[in-house]
Amino acid sequence: MAKSTAFVIALMATAINPTLARSILPRQGNNTAYIDVISEYVDSRYDDLWNISQTLHENPELGFKEVKAHELLASFMEAQEGWTVTRSLYNISTAFSAVFEGNGDGPIVSFNSEYDALPNLGHACGHNLIATVGVTGALATAKIMTEQKLAGKVVLFGTPGEESLGGKVDMLEAGIFDDYKIDISLIAHPSNAPDSPYMNTFSTSRLDLEYYGKESHASAAPYQGINAQDALALAYQGIGLLRQQSQATDQVHGIITSGGTSINVIPALSTASFQIRAKDDADLESWTSRVLNCFDAGALATGAELNLTMRENSYSAMLSNDILATAWSKYFVTLNGTVPDQKLDKIKAPSGSTDQGNISLKFPSIQPLFQIYNENGSVPTGGPHTKPFEAAAKSKPAFEKAMMTAKGLAGVAVDMLTVEGMLEAVKEEFEGTVAEKRKRGIKRDITKVRNELGGVHFH
Repeated sequence: MAKSTAFVIALMATAINPTLARSILPRQGNNTAYIDVISEYVDSRYDDLWNISQTLHENPELGFKEVKAHELLASFMEAQEGWTVTRSLYNISTAFSAVFEGNGDGPIVSFNSEYDALPNLGHACGHNLIATVGVTGALATAKIMTEQKLAGKVVLFGTPGEESLGGKVDMLEAGIFDDYKIDISLIAHPSNAPDSPYMNTFSTSRLDLEYYGKESHASAAPYQGINAQDALALAYQGIGLLRQQSQATDQVHGIITSGGTSINVIPALSTASFQIRAKDDADLESWTSRVLNCFDAGALATGAELNLTMRENSYSAMLSNDILATAWSKYFVTLNGTVPDQKLDKIKAPSGSTDQGNISLKFPSIQPLFQIYNENGSVPTGGPHTKPFEAAAKSKPAFEKAMMTAKGLAGVAVDMLTVEGMLEAVKEEFEGTVAEKRKRGIKRDITKVRNELGGVHFH
């Protein structure tokens, strides 16, 4: 029996009962002892890691402007023995890498740290915790590599601009992850939902639009005007009606950003921004085309001119690797965490979007969710991107759950470095699942799709 096949059979047993994982998974060395060492090491760095999380939370910076965060994290990693840090990676000013070399060639495990904040909300998505989880997981993995003289490499990437700007997409397109020859990509995300190895997300794209009409007095000469606001209102209503014929996983939401300045003048300009989501890239392409028809209809019905701009860096849905997810669950349970039934957890409804999804279509990846709490132990209401979540992201209970999550990710990374057949099995699963995605069709540039059909003028 092939090593990778034997590994998968053992892994299936752990998915049925994660608490049996320690005794069932094949292993080289005592990995149960490794998680104990990981946990003790992380606990010994509590003050340093707490300071990172709190400093980031107290100094929120928008995407690609994370100057303080870049300095904080890069300086911290430079101070750690054995790490080589590259700042402003590939001329992305607030990106960085930190590399720890093991005892010869072996698997290359990577962690991602996000640290951008939200306008007017600070770290209401908990990126201070995400950054700290990445740092913690990388350091703990390096600790085991040093003690056990393991072959391989650990890479920590500082990944700026996740909030709508697609920093990881830029890094992918620049060839950064390819050039570092990573085998897996690990990250985690705080949530108000229960702990889970699976972060199921939507594919998404964003757009901005403008309708240009013609001003005229709304009472004296309304027939001489072209109402740009009406064009937008019709499009908005059309989208509302379109939802009846949409799948449960098709979403669209938007805001009207302007619609006239005087109530007695027919508006000559109206503007809006929309976000479109679907369960995967193929569905996103077809759903986006239908939504754009509504914008066309608004222009056609009123005579207004439509100018539509698709934003750069669409996000792909997260493709979680089952083997990595099961390995993380194994360690999370060992650390007294709880995880849901894996089969049900995998098919839960998606929520939100992340540029880690784009990475997950290129490299085996997981992004476990960890539930955070307020200081009093309650779960923040409203979910990420709200003030209650921003407040919870700086609490001690949230930080301690982040550390527990990071310990589990370090356990996954150490498994990759020590468990015979795991790397091959992970890659075998990845190639199979990505092949299924390719059968559905990889998303094309929606701008080109629409230009082929005619109609909207794009920037």
